[in-house]
Amino acid sequence: MKKKICILTQSHLCRNPRVVKESMALSKAGFEVTILTTFTYPDMLEEDQQLIAGSGVTLKGVVNMMPSQAAEWYRLKERLVRRGAGEVIARFGLDNIYALGYDYHRNLRAAVREKADLYTCHQEISTVIGCKLIQRGFKVAFDFEDWYSHDLLPEANRFRPIRLLERYERMALQRGILSYTTSHALSRALGDFASTNPPKVLQNVFPFSDRKQMDNQVKDRVDPAFPSIHWYSQTIGPGRGIEFLLESLQTVEIPLEFHLRGNLFQNFKQELIHRFPENRGHRLFFHPLVPHNELLSRIAEHDIGLATEEYVPDSRNLTITNKILQYLQAGIAVVATDTLGQQEVAAEAPGAVFMFKNKDRVGLSSLLNKLLSDRAQLAEAKKAALDAARDKFCWERQEEWLAGWIKDAINSPG
Repeated sequence: MKKKICILTQSHLCRNPRVVKESMALSKAGFEVTILTTFTYPDMLEEDQQLIAGSGVTLKGVVNMMPSQAAEWYRLKERLVRRGAGEVIARFGLDNIYALGYDYHRNLRAAVREKADLYTCHQEISTVIGCKLIQRGFKVAFDFEDWYSHDLLPEANRFRPIRLLERYERMALQRGILSYTTSHALSRALGDFASTNPPKVLQNVFPFSDRKQMDNQVKDRVDPAFPSIHWYSQTIGPGRGIEFLLESLQTVEIPLEFHLRGNLFQNFKQELIHRFPENRGHRLFFHPLVPHNELLSRIAEHDIGLATEEYVPDSRNLTITNKILQYLQAGIAVVATDTLGQQEVAAEAPGAVFMFKNKDRVGLSSLLNKLLSDRAQLAEAKKAALDAARDKFCWERQEEWLAGWIKDAINSPG
């Protein structure tokens, strides 16, 4: 009989590729895999189902917040509870679990009912639930996609139960049967934080074989004579370093296309258009998010990918995000801030990743001027990116590690 693995998360799979890769790898390795999550948007749910179609993975929406399927009173209640829980923390300093996600108790009951041989926990509320499952005698592994208690700036943390998160993170690291995270830098920091062995490292890499599904179309770029730079995130908004990027273009001598992809925050588009140095001959373009299976094709249209991360909070400095690794997979040069996490990638892909200090406009513009004025070097950088993705930063290598860790965890006496 197959051993059963239950993956706990709280977001749509199309916004959490790490869960998708894990679930499919473990299903391929011969486990029965079930994902418990929250359904919020019908279009995202449809994309979720397409991502795991034919994999044998079962997807269950424990909490359903979709207007067409959930009762209006339930959706309103859950939103009010979550908002009120955050206000209680901000006003009175009373940490509580209800600020972390929707319907904690329903999530916990559903997890217990699965009676899995091993649970793997992603994201904040699932980390707490995983600790509760340990207390009930279950085997639990934790994927620290981020350092949740050190992941946001102080103003955002006012509404979050930071002390509660820290308590359960320590418990997860100390008592989980297995833990893993995104970089060696974050692994060391988490080990020090919990006074325990550092978690294993499973980077946010993607299958190199995904390149076989690329559409080879040009949908973003307008003029192939202009070099093209790409930046993407879930949200195009303030505080993401975009303003700094536009200011740096003031001293970039070669006219270029600058492409931003993501959901625009309120009227931020107008602010960026106002700041953009169009007088230098540059062109600015905005693009919506695309399905995950199309993103690689769109990135590959460009010449350079910008991986700008902040030194604070700690999680941003220590992690390796999807972005820098997906640029390598797409075969484009990478210009990145020298965070501790991204330094790990640069060390393994020196001809493909070029680093500058965060908020150093002169350093960034100098890098871009050098790359854009030397087409031979740019071509070499793009080739080096593809080589690094194929030989070092690919899911085909790392999924074998994960399957081995999970087998050892299930067979462990606990």
